[in-house]
Amino acid sequence: MYLLINVVERSEQLPTIMEQFAKIGITGSTVIDSTGMGRVLMKTRATLPVMQQINKVTTDLESSNKTVLTVIKEKDRLDQAIKIVRSLCGDLSSPGRGILFTLPLDFVEGVSEFDSLAGDK
Repeated sequence: MYLLINVVERSEQLPTIMEQFAKIGITGSTVIDSTGMGRVLMKTRATLPVMQQINKVTTDLESSNKTVLTVIKEKDRLDQAIKIVRSLCGDLSSPGRGILFTLPLDFVEGVSEFDSLAGDK
């Protein structure tokens, strides 16, 4: 089992990501409003050398990111989800595109699909 964590910079991409996840059998994700460090520093008017670089990337002070948490049981479905995010968000190594990473899970409880797995540990 895996936890897919995706910070979506452009919230208008979120519905399409969710629709594509549903098409490959991902039936649930949790979406959290989040704000990156650059936006926080810009709002506080911090004067750090890195701010010039951040200002080039972040222009909308009031917008927030969406952080998507998705528990995925199978590795092949995880790979499909990663492809979906990359196809919609573009090259994530470019600034302002978002962040994507995974973590292995050895225990999940509270998600009906995984409740039978919780007792195995």
